Amino acid sequence: MAQIFNQALSHRFGVTLTEYLESGEWSSFEVAVAWVRRSGMRHLLPSLREFLDDGRIARFTIGVDIENTSFEGLQDLLTLSAIGDCKTVIYHNESSSVFHPKVFLFSNDRAARLIVGSNNLTEAGLFTNTEVSLQVDASLDSPVIKEIREALDSWRDQSEGLSLELDTELLDALANEGYVLTEEALRRRRGESERTRANAGPGRPRRSLFGRKTFTAPKPPVGAPILGPEAEPPSPRGGISIGETLRVRGHRHPLRVTNVLLMRVRPARGTQVQLPIPLRECNFFAGQNSIIAGGDRTVRTISPTHPERAGGAVNTYKVEMPETEGLEDPVVRLERTATGIEYYVYDADSIQGRPVMAALREGRNDDPPFTVLTKPSDPDHCTWYRFI
Repeated sequence: MAQIFNQALSHRFGVTLTEYLESGEWSSFEVAVAWVRRSGMRHLLPSLREFLDDGRIARFTIGVDIENTSFEGLQDLLTLSAIGDCKTVIYHNESSSVFHPKVFLFSNDRAARLIVGSNNLTEAGLFTNTEVSLQVDASLDSPVIKEIREALDSWRDQSEGLSLELDTELLDALANEGYVLTEEALRRRRGESERTRANAGPGRPRRSLFGRKTFTAPKPPVGAPILGPEAEPPSPRGGISIGETLRVRGHRHPLRVTNVLLMRVRPARGTQVQLPIPLRECNFFAGQNSIIAGGDRTVRTISPTHPERAGGAVNTYKVEMPETEGLEDPVVRLERTATGIEYYVYDADSIQGRPVMAALREGRNDDPPFTVLTKPSDPDHCTWYRFI
């Protein structure tokens, strides 16, 4: 089976990694990436600690080129070696060659799951950047798994001096010799670079030529390292931590609430979209009585429906989405940001809508499913939703 991860439109890679680490399915996790930062590691550390504490194995190969890996990111990886069987190797070629892979390999004694793409272990790479990855599930003896294991082994091989195993002494040497900088220093350099560009004189852009669309990262889980003032400027947050699960029809559903919600909707009375009670009452909508159209910033109020036959009790919630008018099969992407819940509507067969619909379908096929259907017996005429 193969799957594409289209971040941030219809997937967030950090959520997927967390799910796979906590699934109990895999006994080994091997990673090779160009860059690691604390901003990314703090989202994964609780799951990695649990993974290692259960007796599983983790191996990391990290690059230190182009001043993007931080001292704190490597420090977080080093702490994992005290918990279980975890080793980190630093790869660097003193020539002009840059170490630039992004490989993630899960395996057990029967099968493997390989993901190759563009995601680094930074918060932007895991959640908010526009990234793409391809996942392939295969047997251990398949050629592609054999070849990627040979590649991972070759990058960890220390015989040519291109790889060194990370320990406290090496981490200090990397910092002292300028191979890695603290996140405070990286933030300062980025600020200086931006000021240089701003003062570049004639020829620099003086007006915005492109549109703007906000993508946010979820809050890190409980127990994650805290970013201090020396860290990268945090992205806007919607206040939702990964971890809350949803109760659907009286049962706890494996769907984990994050700050991005995908829906396939069935408007009634023209452009009126229904929000199921479990969805409306979960943390995603906590404190929010409206949503904001991402295009023109119009605020749409969420209202309860009280049918007389229900004795005045709420049986659903509704919100007007004029953007659904005329669409044969509308899908919606909602994102909780620091300023409210923004939404965009697409036709399921449009360029932007197809990845959203694909993610919803993929969620139906998961076991257990990560896409909820309000009426499973009639999927063509009901609402679908999942968090990413």
